[in-house]
Amino acid sequence: MEIKQLEYFLAVCERGSFNKAADCLYTTQPNVSKVINNLEQELGRELFKRTYKGIELTPYGKTICQYAEVVLKHVQLMQDIALPAKARKLSVATYRSDIISKIFVDFYNEFNGEIFIEHYQGSVEEITDNVKKGICEIGIVYVAQNQRKIFNHILYHKNLQFKVLSNNSICVYFGPKHKFYEKTSVDFDELADLQFIYGVKDSFALEHHMEKINIGFKGLELLNNAVYTNSDDTIINLLLNTDLCRLGINATEKKYERYNIRAVPINDSDNVLTLGYVYTENQELSPYAKWFIEKFKQTV
Repeated sequence: MEIKQLEYFLAVCERGSFNKAADCLYTTQPNVSKVINNLEQELGRELFKRTYKGIELTPYGKTICQYAEVVLKHVQLMQDIALPAKARKLSVATYRSDIISKIFVDFYNEFNGEIFIEHYQGSVEEITDNVKKGICEIGIVYVAQNQRKIFNHILYHKNLQFKVLSNNSICVYFGPKHKFYEKTSVDFDELADLQFIYGVKDSFALEHHMEKINIGFKGLELLNNAVYTNSDDTIINLLLNTDLCRLGINATEKKYERYNIRAVPINDSDNVLTLGYVYTENQELSPYAKWFIEKFKQTV
């Protein structure tokens, strides 16, 4: 059985005739009929009933149609993640981050563009899936300390390892229009009256970590979230031009520093977020992945 046979079969199913299927496949009606006949012979049953009114699927044909749709869908998925044959490449899955984007720029310049770069962004679930499936060599993630048990459960079932790079505190991003812009630090109990921008929804998203940390302030899940968005441009403009603020990781390199947006640390929030990378069990990392990890360590 060939993929071509299934493609022709589904074209006939969708168009309801051999002639219309031939038109969309840029071939002839006799050729379509020949392919379908060969498929029926291979399967040992009729897929279509031929009548004076045209054709219709047999009960068996309807079953094969469902199977063919699944097969071709997975073929498309395999084609979507296919890459040009390159012996040397860096493949990384990460959360959204300007810092990581800069590291890719440094990587490209370091290796003169000779190494193929493959980068996927997503949630922890998507990042670990990409590593498990072999699409990415490593995945960069952050995890709240009190979610490590859940995270370890995910790693166990996907046969992945996690290497800690740093433990970080959290901060609040303030723009120049915010009353706390000049502060050097804030307390948890000062956050209750502020208006926040709520980011990408994900069970491991930063805001969800914050809901569970509750260090020195109970009810952090009741923060006033005035805007929900997954757009970095929207977040930056809101921080610059309103009194809204946003939670973040207090990393060495400040995410919004170049926009005149300050990262103000939250007191007593040390070591609540763990940054690290996931990789396949017993895997020897490529020199390119090692270079990327070392560069990342310098920023966090």
